[in-house]
Amino acid sequence: MAASYLTDLLPHIAEGALVLTANKRLFRFLRSRFDQWMLERGETVWTSPQIFSYEGWIDQVVTGLGEQWRVLSPHQAQCMWEQLVEASSRSLDLELLQVSRTAEKVAQAHRLLNEYELELDEASLTEDQQAFNLWRQQYRELCAEHDWLDRSELAALVREAFAGGQVAYPQRLFMVGFDQLPPGLVKLCAHFSDQGLDCRELSLVAERDVVVRHYSAADSEDEIDKAALWTRHLLEQGACSIGVVVPDLTTCRTRIERSFLRQIDPQAMTRLEQDDTVFGLSLGGPLAEEGVIHAALQLLGLGRKLSLNEVSFLLRTPYLGGGSREADQRHLFERRLRSWRQSGFSLAALKNTMEKNSDSGGIAEILAHLESFGQQGKLHPGEWAVCFGDDLKALGWPGDRVLSSREYQALKVFQDKVLSGLAALDAVLPAVTRGRALALLQNLARNLEFQIEAPPSPVQVVGLLESSGLEFEHLWVMGMGETTLPAAPQPNPFIPYHLQRDHAMPHATAERELQFGEQVIARLRTAAAQVVFSYPRRSGESPQRPSPLLPAASCDAAPQFSAPQDLLSLSRAQAPELESLDDGQGPALVEELVEGGTTLLKDQAHCPFRAFIHHRLKCTQLDSPEAGISAVNRGDLVHLVLEKIWRQLGRRSALEALSSEQRRTLIEQMVSAAIAEYFAEGSVLAGSLLQIEQERLITLVGEWLKCEEQRDDFVVLESENEHVESLGPLKIRMKVDRIDQLADGQRVVIDYKTGSGIDARDFLSEPLIEPQLPIYAVADGENPADGVAFARVRQGECAFVGFMRNEAALDKVSDYAAYAHKHDLANPDWDQLLAFWKEQIAALAADFVAGRAVVDPFDPKRSCSYCDLAGLCRIQEYYGELEESE
Repeated sequence: MAASYLTDLLPHIAEGALVLTANKRLFRFLRSRFDQWMLERGETVWTSPQIFSYEGWIDQVVTGLGEQWRVLSPHQAQCMWEQLVEASSRSLDLELLQVSRTAEKVAQAHRLLNEYELELDEASLTEDQQAFNLWRQQYRELCAEHDWLDRSELAALVREAFAGGQVAYPQRLFMVGFDQLPPGLVKLCAHFSDQGLDCRELSLVAERDVVVRHYSAADSEDEIDKAALWTRHLLEQGACSIGVVVPDLTTCRTRIERSFLRQIDPQAMTRLEQDDTVFGLSLGGPLAEEGVIHAALQLLGLGRKLSLNEVSFLLRTPYLGGGSREADQRHLFERRLRSWRQSGFSLAALKNTMEKNSDSGGIAEILAHLESFGQQGKLHPGEWAVCFGDDLKALGWPGDRVLSSREYQALKVFQDKVLSGLAALDAVLPAVTRGRALALLQNLARNLEFQIEAPPSPVQVVGLLESSGLEFEHLWVMGMGETTLPAAPQPNPFIPYHLQRDHAMPHATAERELQFGEQVIARLRTAAAQVVFSYPRRSGESPQRPSPLLPAASCDAAPQFSAPQDLLSLSRAQAPELESLDDGQGPALVEELVEGGTTLLKDQAHCPFRAFIHHRLKCTQLDSPEAGISAVNRGDLVHLVLEKIWRQLGRRSALEALSSEQRRTLIEQMVSAAIAEYFAEGSVLAGSLLQIEQERLITLVGEWLKCEEQRDDFVVLESENEHVESLGPLKIRMKVDRIDQLADGQRVVIDYKTGSGIDARDFLSEPLIEPQLPIYAVADGENPADGVAFARVRQGECAFVGFMRNEAALDKVSDYAAYAHKHDLANPDWDQLLAFWKEQIAALAADFVAGRAVVDPFDPKRSCSYCDLAGLCRIQEYYGELEESE
């Protein structure tokens, strides 16, 4: 049912009356309603109605006068103000933390003074206002010098054009949707009235029966969810026109969109294609937040040093050349990069590394082009616009896949409005650096609202001002807390307060805000036949009451809500009969030789599920970066240095024969060789970090060799030798760090450890959670080892930890027979311990081959604390439920 103002207005529009609206949304609404009205009257052809937004009409008139070329765009004016403010701040040694925000307030003050046609009295100005007056004078001088027009001057220009006969007067003027008429429009109406023309401002407060409800939500999240469920219910009832008014729409747009899609079209949350939706919200947002545009800005902003997140973005984004075609290759290469655990990368070093690896695809060529960024020096904004376009094209943006309709529209807006908007700044800016040009481009994209062109939606989510003049079948107005309407006054600090008060400027006084709030509530109250006003009872940690301006509720019944339709709520509410499935058993292993080494059995001992996921499904968490060189890399380097040293020395006597200087030289040589070999693929580390690591290794290895020198004589039989061992039905490839032969012929298996969590009791657990050394010990069934030991290579804690067959055969490692707790075990001597190890290793191997994959940690604290699969097995949820049941 049409509102009363439309009933009166539409015939006048058909007669040629000029209608000016407060915003573009109302302009589109009236055009649509007029076309519908004409069709209902049986018309097939009609003259285009004279309906315009006020700003759009001003632009049309100025264009007709041939003056459009002189008009500064908002972004051009903003850049000019920023330059003036920044230059003045530098000359006065002032430090403004937010030049851009200051310039916005300055521009607002200039606009208000122009619209109200006011000048400032120098005698009564504060220091800030005097600075503004100086900036304003400089701004005007620049405009006069280049014959530019500020948008706030256009209303006066149009009025003068009518007075001078340059523009024909309209037959009749109607103004719709203004909570307060702009000063320029007020003066224009006065001029029209002096000429005997009919000028009317239509009231939006319709005389109709309205059902008003109130709803208090727990908080803003609950309020958004309830509005979505209310909307869902109305759609299910067949409603075709539903409005949702949100005062702070800019800040909560994403939350609203997510909640409404989750409740109204839950399947859209899991669809891969953006266009594949059955419901759309009439809700715009910043162009910079569209995926394809966000990617473009990210690509243009990359520098010579890349963080891991930036590298991941390059390797994952579909908006880069080859992003879809080479997706698998790039994901594998990212895993490899993450294994280095570095937080940052040099662009040049990363490019060299990728050039050496064929599995990185065409990303090396893209990196080569990124290296050229920033080498152009200073250019004019228009030249930068061309460069940015060429750079994006060279990078393969927007990718090699077919764009969705939304992406294509965003791409076109970026090219037509953002890049061209940057070029338009040539008129007001000198040559700038790449960084400055990119910041301007980003501001343009952030400040440009993008709304996809799509069929009309039954649901419109609009801001408080945008809602003016719109009508709906049903309306929900949210956020109506006591701090929203009336709002606290926010006078502009650059205009004397008495001027703002005397001329009732927007946001100047509490009285003005109260009047505005009353007008808004009055028009919203009659914008639909069914209206809900809601507010959150709590804002953050503070309780909140409803706005005192809310109209009295005419219905005590609460709004009707649909049952939650998001996938999680549905699964909980329906509580379907669940089939119990024991998923602790995977398929048996087919292949004999399995990669993973002894870590495979260690995982099996700690938790069969972990072993199955890691070594059967080949799934592991991506490595995370660490500051400097990661602990894993440092441990690898220690292994590599000691391998090189003992391959050269071969025995303790050779170490003892070295002088202090010779030993130092040997260590330095081997450390340098190890670092060069380890990072041979292309170092991504700064030279200073490698130098620090080299010094650390020299000190640590020197301390460890002193520990080795204190032992009795020994010969190194093997150092980092690779073996393939059969463990019952399982074959694994493994590498033993070292096997020593002592003077009495005994063989000791040694494994280097650089961490602190070393405990010899782990050799005796059931299942065997430290199977590495026991495997080496029993691998040769006819000649088993006589001792196993961890070599703890840790500064200040260097020592051997383990068990030996005979006493004092290894420094500070006692014989197993003297172990204090051995009587608690079923393995009282060394030979029985070897038999226990064989049995445990065979059992672990058999379980792995059989596919045993049950979630069964050996010790929840030790086995699960550092496991990367907690989100997959959900063991913490299990123990949490267990504790609750107890």
